[in-house]
Amino acid sequence: MWHMLGAAFACAAPGIDSWQAGFEEGSNVGGLLAAVLAPSGGFGNFLLVLIALSTSCACAPTMYTFGVSCNLLTGWLSYSRV
Repeated sequence: MWHMLGAAFACAAPGIDSWQAGFEEGSNVGGLLAAVLAPSGGFGNFLLVLIALSTSCACAPTMYTFGVSCNLLTGWLSYSRV
C-alpha cells in the first residue's frame, strides 16, 4: 500500500508546482514527502520525523543480509583462486 501511495505522489508531482519543486526531477523523495505534508504544518513535520526514524529499521535487515552474503561470497572467491 505504501508503494502505491508513493507512486501516486510521484505521478501527481508534475501537476502540482510545490510537489514538483520538492521532488527535484525525480531524485528527492524526502523533498516530495515534505511538500505533500507541508499544508498540515507541525503535524506534517512530526510525520516526516516518524517516517525518517522508521526507514532505517526497515532497511537494516536487508543491509545485514546483503553484508553476510558478500562475506560468504568473498570467502568462496578467495579459496577458489588458490
